[in-house]
Amino acid sequence: MRLGPREPISPRTSLWEDLFPGRDISFGALIEALSEPESGPHADNFLSNEDSFPRVSGELERRAPAGGVYLGVGPDQNFSYIARCRPALSILLDHRRRNLRLHLLHKAFFMLSGDRISYLTRLTARRPGPMPENPTADRLVEAFGEARFDEDLLGRTRAEVVALLRPLGILGEEEWDDLATIQARIAGPGLDARFLALPIYPTFGQLIRTPDRDGRPAHLLAREESYRAVRDAQRADLVVPIVADFAGEVALPRLAGWLRRRGMSVSVVYVSDVEFFLIRAGRFDAYVANLDRLPRSEDALIVRSSTREIDHPDRVPGDSSTTIVCPLGDFLEEAKAGRIRSVDDLFEVA
Repeated sequence: MRLGPREPISPRTSLWEDLFPGRDISFGALIEALSEPESGPHADNFLSNEDSFPRVSGELERRAPAGGVYLGVGPDQNFSYIARCRPALSILLDHRRRNLRLHLLHKAFFMLSGDRISYLTRLTARRPGPMPENPTADRLVEAFGEARFDEDLLGRTRAEVVALLRPLGILGEEEWDDLATIQARIAGPGLDARFLALPIYPTFGQLIRTPDRDGRPAHLLAREESYRAVRDAQRADLVVPIVADFAGEVALPRLAGWLRRRGMSVSVVYVSDVEFFLIRAGRFDAYVANLDRLPRSEDALIVRSSTREIDHPDRVPGDSSTTIVCPLGDFLEEAKAGRIRSVDDLFEVA
């Protein structure tokens, strides 16, 4: 299988033009304007450790308000949610600048790759054997699981990534070596990659195969339709990674004002298990205040996960984590009233 030529990049959508009428605002300038200096611990986080995150994809598709702003934290699990929510704009934040580099790497792969097979070929530096045009999740995982790592392919893909990203002017010269390190560390294990390489966490291949609670394909790479939705958003610069702390004093208040001035409302907030760490650090109130500043749809949702084994009706037997979807407004009212004092309280919000 050949990698195939780089596909032409679509022009920006009318939404981008509406956001910045008469102004030539670059993607890089927007990232810089919305970001803040990185803070906190810098543990590697190249892949989700939540085997439950695909379970709520169908629920998000049914409940997420259309055409809003998606706000999410962490690595690639956001893409599966974006594919189902179909927001007008997605902001992906993390307090680590390394997460920004990771998302720029994914952006390059989306921009270069017309379909799931091409994307995974670049991501894993592996060439699978012959496959149907629209393979199932099982067939995709099997084919790439059988393919061998190709060092030469990794090198050629690295050159493609640099050629595409360097003109954007986002990364400093000191960051390119780390971008190459991230790419190699993802490609090396391929679909056997796990969070922190620890066997207690699901592999990338297992996540691709995990269905939602209705038994339907849930991962970004399980359906060509899902991949195309995120690919098109990436090519239109409508997936924006920034360096930001959910409880910080700069980026979230700035983002709230930026959205409000443009008449945009947050429809979905995905926080993973960030709240656990904020409660433990005594920063939960600042986080709640930041979320409350955001303009939001009346039916906006918050998605949270627990990586502990908890007794919850939405927990799927066999999963090591639990992911739930709640009304954002209800959560904020409970939090501001002082009725959320522990992580367990978070999972009792209706």
